[in-house]
Amino acid sequence: MIEVVGDIGVSSQKIDRICQELGLKDLKLQVRVGESPVLSVQGNQTGYTIAAPRGHMLFRGLLLLSSQLKAEKTEVAIQEQPFYRDLGFMADASRNAVPTVATAKKMIGILAQMGYSSFQLYMEDTYQLRDEPYFGYLRGAYETVELQEIEAEANQYGMDFVPCIQTLAHLHSFVKWNRESIQRAHDIDDILLIGSERTYEIIDKMFEALSHLKTRRINIGMDEAYQVGLGQYLRQHGFQNRSLLMCQHLERVLDIADKYGFSCSMWSDMFFQLMSTNNHYGGDLTIDEEVRTYMEKLKERVTLIYWDYYQTTEEGYDKNFVNHEKLGKDIAFAGGAWKWIGFTPDNTFSLHIAKMAHASSKRHGVKDVTITAWGDNGGETSIFAVLPSLQAWAELMYTDSYERLSDHLEAITGINQENFMKVDMANLTPSNPHSQGDLKYSGFNPNRYMLYQDVLCPLLDQHMDVEADSHYLSEASLVLGEIAERSSQFSLLFQVQSLLCRLNADKILVTQTIRQVYKAGDKMALADACRQLARLIKQLDQFRTVYSRQWLAENKVFGLDTIDIRLGGLKARMERAISRIQDYLAGDIEGIDELEVDILPYTDGYPDRNYIARPANQWQNLATASTIYTT
Repeated sequence: MIEVVGDIGVSSQKIDRICQELGLKDLKLQVRVGESPVLSVQGNQTGYTIAAPRGHMLFRGLLLLSSQLKAEKTEVAIQEQPFYRDLGFMADASRNAVPTVATAKKMIGILAQMGYSSFQLYMEDTYQLRDEPYFGYLRGAYETVELQEIEAEANQYGMDFVPCIQTLAHLHSFVKWNRESIQRAHDIDDILLIGSERTYEIIDKMFEALSHLKTRRINIGMDEAYQVGLGQYLRQHGFQNRSLLMCQHLERVLDIADKYGFSCSMWSDMFFQLMSTNNHYGGDLTIDEEVRTYMEKLKERVTLIYWDYYQTTEEGYDKNFVNHEKLGKDIAFAGGAWKWIGFTPDNTFSLHIAKMAHASSKRHGVKDVTITAWGDNGGETSIFAVLPSLQAWAELMYTDSYERLSDHLEAITGINQENFMKVDMANLTPSNPHSQGDLKYSGFNPNRYMLYQDVLCPLLDQHMDVEADSHYLSEASLVLGEIAERSSQFSLLFQVQSLLCRLNADKILVTQTIRQVYKAGDKMALADACRQLARLIKQLDQFRTVYSRQWLAENKVFGLDTIDIRLGGLKARMERAISRIQDYLAGDIEGIDELEVDILPYTDGYPDRNYIARPANQWQNLATASTIYTT
């Protein structure tokens, strides 16, 4: 029996639902909000009380109680004091994978149990604007009613919903359309034209579209606008102080936000890009008086977000926080749950850097933290693949440690930390330094380049240890397959990773074999390699089928076409390899030209390190040395 005391600000139905999911049945439970400065879970077999400062924390209280009872502790006395005012999760809905409403609701329920206070959606053009049919065209753009449904779900858990949009750059999918009405607002690359009234008409429509939500919190983006003022603006007005341009544009955007009652945050990097000695966070800021005056006027109107997913020391974060103090004291922080390096996440690296980022954030009095889950170059990784990273940040916020991470993750997902972290296995090959505990650098993604590189022209061939990596991946496939069989809720997630490991294990081996036996003149072995390629095509078909099932279970269909093009192209290249080898074996051609060319190193990054694996995340550069895009 659940007794609700006073107005708790959350849905009692959601409390009942989470109690069912966590196995809290036949229990006398009292829940209350606002009377305690800390999250408190107290009681014994006669009854339990959860008291929380804010409504969303009740659900973490349920998780704590469930964890204690599963450990057969009937006497419970737990208190947790969160370090941050707001811990949010931001899902990327702009890199092709647009989560369905059902997926958003599922994630919100999970986040609530972890103790998150906001759910955020990053939408460049994936929401609909009035009278702008090309904005989100064939991209799965959310209708207003869909966003309202997602917000309502978050609110029932006492969580905020925060739309994250772009009001300057990162709008390639919109400005690429060769329409006069769009090009009047286009400066260069993916950047809007500052000063154009058409630009501010579009931005007004952005705020208008989102004004139908209850929330008045919004992230207005403005990051990575590296070429701002250097395209159509330069042709129209000549070169201008680009820092001043940014301030002028920000003021116009904030004025529009005020019109609709929104409170804004934005990414901070462009101020450092334009005003620092090394064009990024680490450089010393040089602010001229006119810009400083402008910024003083604006800084009370917007919260700057320092985003950093790469520092591997507390000192690195500390230095960047100190630099931010020149722009203002009220700085928010965004860390990363690494899911933007292909089909496989890097929770291993995410957990490593989270502790350092958290420690530095505490020292610098950060109140608001967002964990981002980007989907660069295709959004291929499942949104649920980074749950260990999200749980890690929740544990740091409430307990300053990972001590209960595994217990809590298992209570929510049915999978403990050790097993859930195996979702990284396709990436943690022996050639990847992360597999050996060397976490100094980020971005290594053999999971992706092993899959996408060509079988005849393997561009990343020098960046893998074929024998060791193939053996490891074969074993990993079995491990992941077993987890998939045991997990009902996340079976597809682990099944996809299992098939990816099996596919990559065989693919890199046959790719190496083809070159070796061709150069040795062993035509019998080359004929056998053809048969291996035929089997590999069947494995690729199976992977694509299961992966498509996962995509459609989580995302709108739009964006899956990119995966079809990529995997379909990979299959066509395998078929081409078979025909080329068969032509050679039949004597129709004297040699296979592709195999006559030696493969060069893909990159000479990290020259001071004896690394084999490399970061290589752009499909168009992995699949071919030929030109996919040209004028």
